[in-house]
Amino acid sequence: SGIAYIKLLFDMNVIPKEDLPYASLLKSVLGYVDTENFTYRDLTSEIHLNSGGLDFYVSSWEDLNEKGAFKGAFTAGIKVLYEKVGFAFDIIKEILTASKLDDEKRLGEILDEMRSRSRMRLEGASHSAAVARACSYFSPVRAFDDMTGGIEYFHFLEKTADAYSKDEKFRKELVRKLKETAEKLFAADNLMVGYTADEEGYKALPEELKKFKAALSDKPSRRYAFEFVPELKNEGFKTSSKVNYVARCGSFDAEAYTGALEVLKVIMNYEYLWQNLRVIGGAYGCMSNFGRSGTGCLVSYRDPKLAATDKIYEGIPEYLKNFSIDERDMTKYVIGTISDMDTPLLPPYKGAKAVSAWYSGITDEMLAEERRQVLAAQPEDIRALAKIIRAILSTGSFCVVGNSEKIKENKELFGSIKNLFN
Repeated sequence: SGIAYIKLLFDMNVIPKEDLPYASLLKSVLGYVDTENFTYRDLTSEIHLNSGGLDFYVSSWEDLNEKGAFKGAFTAGIKVLYEKVGFAFDIIKEILTASKLDDEKRLGEILDEMRSRSRMRLEGASHSAAVARACSYFSPVRAFDDMTGGIEYFHFLEKTADAYSKDEKFRKELVRKLKETAEKLFAADNLMVGYTADEEGYKALPEELKKFKAALSDKPSRRYAFEFVPELKNEGFKTSSKVNYVARCGSFDAEAYTGALEVLKVIMNYEYLWQNLRVIGGAYGCMSNFGRSGTGCLVSYRDPKLAATDKIYEGIPEYLKNFSIDERDMTKYVIGTISDMDTPLLPPYKGAKAVSAWYSGITDEMLAEERRQVLAAQPEDIRALAKIIRAILSTGSFCVVGNSEKIKENKELFGSIKNLFN
């Protein structure tokens, strides 16, 4: 359609672990402060007039070839018509290299807005927050995600916004941290580009990219390891909500991953979990997921129960041990799985999938093998997955976001209980 989808990805390993939340805060500041040539209002107008939108965000991908390894990236994503590719690189260059990060009044406004938005996002997706937090107890990449966009990051925002409003010295220090983070991130040797277009659209890329890189710092970047120590905190986060979001997560041997797990996800979500949590238990929804890297998650959504839900999770291995259905029903589950895998993708999503595969090490052969395993799945393959579910449950990683009284009633399930919002 004559549209170029551009992702400029800056590796987050140039930021020390303790400073990662500042990189995440930086993504919320860029584009919303003045630059050398634009006020932030004019900047917004320029972007909307000349592109389909510009976003800054932090992403992560697990490396399937090395246990525990992952990549985190600070990303600038923009979509433009081919004749506006030059504009895309110019406006991102302006924002990354010429933003006025020392406007203390504006920073205060952004902090207050981000705290409010982040709270609304947590309230609207507490099931995702509970899963991410539970996985952060044992998974390095999920700990990274929690620090840059989960419950840990929200608590950082709360503390930062409170201190910023009261302490002038803290305001100066925050400005310094943001400038230092930007300087480390936006270096020529720290850039990877994802570009989605046809041959005609690609012609504009090499020259524009060359000019863009020339504007970045040419200093060699220092890299930092993400030190991670597993700890099963098993937290209960109290809110004023009347319902709960109950997450049980864990790890299994990634070598044991099979496409049959994708079929199991459909069976869980539309049969076992649905019947026990939704139909009988009264929860609004339920979800499960089993990843190639060896991470599995079970979670309920708007759930009136808590301990009873955990018992339902504990019953999955026994359910699988006795799993038996006829060929017609098995075929329905396989078709349901394949329908999710074969959803047609628009160009930007194809590009995003390619970037993800490149970082993670996923090959066409791996996808083809997974597909064959899905199509060949039989009841005995599902029964064999009981071992994987037992491994996930034996990890013992548990997190609940929800009703204060329910969490206090079941305090023996938790390592600690605290308020989600201060």
